[in-house]
Amino acid sequence: MIKGESTVSEKGQLVIPREIRQALDVQRGDKLAWVMGDDGVLRVTVAKGDLMALRGRIKSGGRSVSAEEMDEAIKAGAVSE
Repeated sequence: MIKGESTVSEKGQLVIPREIRQALDVQRGDKLAWVMGDDGVLRVTVAKGDLMALRGRIKSGGRSVSAEEMDEAIKAGAVSE
């Protein structure tokens, strides 16, 4: 478990403790999503960009893949787990 503490500034800003930033790989410009449950528990998650930011990260071997091929790959992955 990693713990940290922040102080809210006059402008409502706070600094994420270094250990937390490093563990979550939070970088300048990243967005955080804040959700507070009915029990008062606050969850903060990192929303790392949009889908276009992922473009080019998965190598396709230079060929396009059809929706049917993607569906088959998903099915095969679901079965192997």
